Amino acid sequence: MATGNATGLFSLNMANREFINRRTAFDDVFTLQRLQKAWWAVFLFYLILFMGWFSGLSIAWQPTGALKWLLPAAAVNAYVLWLLWKALKKNYHPLTKILLPDLGYANWLTLLRGFLIGTLAGFLFQTTPITAERSNWLAWTPGAIYILAAVLDYFDGYVARITQHETRLGEWLDTKIDALGLLIAPVLAIGYGRLPIFYIAVSLAYYLFQFGIWYRKKNGRPVIKLEPHPAKRMIAGFQMGLVALALLPVFSGPVMTIAALVFMIPLLAGFLRDWLVVCGYVEVNHLQQTRWDHPIDLLITKLLPVFLRFVIGVAGIFFFYHTVTTLVTGHEIVSSTQLYLSKPYELHELLITATAVLMVAFGIIPRIAALLISIFLAGTLTTWNSPPGLFFLFSCAAALMLTGSGFLSTWHPEDTLLLERQGEAGGGNRPANVSYAGPTQRPGGE
Repeated sequence: MATGNATGLFSLNMANREFINRRTAFDDVFTLQRLQKAWWAVFLFYLILFMGWFSGLSIAWQPTGALKWLLPAAAVNAYVLWLLWKALKKNYHPLTKILLPDLGYANWLTLLRGFLIGTLAGFLFQTTPITAERSNWLAWTPGAIYILAAVLDYFDGYVARITQHETRLGEWLDTKIDALGLLIAPVLAIGYGRLPIFYIAVSLAYYLFQFGIWYRKKNGRPVIKLEPHPAKRMIAGFQMGLVALALLPVFSGPVMTIAALVFMIPLLAGFLRDWLVVCGYVEVNHLQQTRWDHPIDLLITKLLPVFLRFVIGVAGIFFFYHTVTTLVTGHEIVSSTQLYLSKPYELHELLITATAVLMVAFGIIPRIAALLISIFLAGTLTTWNSPPGLFFLFSCAAALMLTGSGFLSTWHPEDTLLLERQGEAGGGNRPANVSYAGPTQRPGGE
């Protein structure tokens, strides 16, 4: 009798489970249909924006330039729409696995960023639009487009967290559009002659990495999935900022070449490190840290910044002492003329930069202070004939923006914006045991 009751209960549970599975499948089909309707809304949104852009360029630019813009922009926008259609089934929260019926505000921001990347692609295969009649502002358009895309990259994740609409779709789409932007924008900047040709390695790194993963899976080789890492977002963000500045007709070739070299090294090193982890060539712990991650982290983010701050502090005080002496006494000193290779600086500009040097030396918002120093030096380093010492000082300031302030720093609140996920429950605080010497690229699993 007891056996019969147990059998009946088991059959009832199986029937309930089958009913739930069928109901879930039915709900997923209905939800997917709603998402497909949302896709058509995105398509219409893209079409309206696209026609508006084309009409505006036709008026402000030469007709031939607008027509050359049309095909690449349309192709990239079509690719973004295809990515969205392909991934609609990923529109679920990573924990609940329940398909959500709407895209959410964050995904709309990501898709707007995708449209901007497509718009930027239209400027490929033609010269910079500085010859447009009555429209010299067009020369600033590619850079402005990518700056807006980079800003949206920060806010789409923030909006997803505060609206509690984090999805696999958003994560996947964000990664794909980030990679697409870092493919198109650097190629455009290289074509304009504002970035060195070797920076193409940054554009190709993600796609070569993904190809390697695909090839290993195809041949039945093991692939270890990478976990998200705070340093990945920061390094990718610095690449976006660099490329955005390169697209603006502001800084000289030597400055952008040095900055590109400094910024690309940690990105490519991160891809190499990630490849070793993905292939299982190195042993990792539960945090995906290797045995040499901690020593590298100590060297790069703790000790190296102290050396950089010391160099910047000593060099800055030396240069500014002689420069201010020249301004006050009127007697030109040979060492002070090095800061005047491109234009004379006013006393207030020198004082602002001297303040930035002191802030770096004492570790007070050092990344922002290093940015100010870099901008100051960028106005001086207009040719490769500039003093090597100034190039070295510029390299140190650029590197300090990446490494942070290290030991013996006073106040560095900018690290919160760069290394923490804003809008996350609990303030987005990162775990105390996370090393920043780990991977420096977006998750490579998808």
